[in-house]
Amino acid sequence: MEGPLSISVTFDLLKVGHCGHPECVVLRGGGLRAVTFPSLVGLIEHPRQGLVLYDTGYSRHFYEATRSFPECLYRAITPVKLPPEEELLTQLESRGIAASEIGTIIISHFHGDHVAGLRDFPGARFIATRAEREGNEKRGRLGRLRRAYLRRLLPDDFEGRVRYAGESPVLSMPTPWSALGKAHDLFGDGSLIGFDLPGHTASQLGLAFRSEDREVFFVGDACWKIEGLEQDRRPSSLAYGLFADGAAYDRTFAALCELRRSPQAPLIIPSHCAKTWQECGGSRRIDRA
Repeated sequence: MEGPLSISVTFDLLKVGHCGHPECVVLRGGGLRAVTFPSLVGLIEHPRQGLVLYDTGYSRHFYEATRSFPECLYRAITPVKLPPEEELLTQLESRGIAASEIGTIIISHFHGDHVAGLRDFPGARFIATRAEREGNEKRGRLGRLRRAYLRRLLPDDFEGRVRYAGESPVLSMPTPWSALGKAHDLFGDGSLIGFDLPGHTASQLGLAFRSEDREVFFVGDACWKIEGLEQDRRPSSLAYGLFADGAAYDRTFAALCELRRSPQAPLIIPSHCAKTWQECGGSRRIDRA
């Protein structure tokens, strides 16, 4: 096996719909006006494993899963917009990529804005964290809704296609990565490294890799805006009321701030950061059309 993050992969950042929230909820001291939070998806091409997705963003399945009460409250609280040109399948098709070519989907966590498109990839394998899924499966319908967990978004054969990140080999990572805890070698070759980033949910899978000459780190919802890490500004107390574990969130956030300040800091990509999308989105490094 080669060393951690020694294998370079190609990646593109896609925007698959968005929702709106007052900025003050996700960034303490922010304004009351509603701002756009894009749903960002990573499209990765591995030299041996082929095409990989980090999350799927929104899809039409989200509307179907939130049609009835009480799940419709989810859509009411977080109004979603998904223009046809931003649908994930449409964006992949424009690049000459069929859904059947996606071999693996790495799931950061099971909120609807991260897994709504799973059913569109019937041949893909999944890599996820165990604690969030198992904890939510023990809850009742209202308990699952409170945790933004929509069973209808998961394929019927999900359990037969998923592998949990905690079962992957553990790697020794250098500082500053070591502050994030155990590093799991998701493909067994040191190319894609998974870190559990708990707090927002009971468990959450961050993904680190090397692309060209830079290390990249997808952090899911461990922070919502990169400005939070830049300025060490956490979300509001209202947001903490929705977290699975506020103390764990603080520990994760502090570790990410430390990583962000490091001279060897990777490109950190929160899943809903408009600034990151403006600076990094829109490329077509992976295009077979």
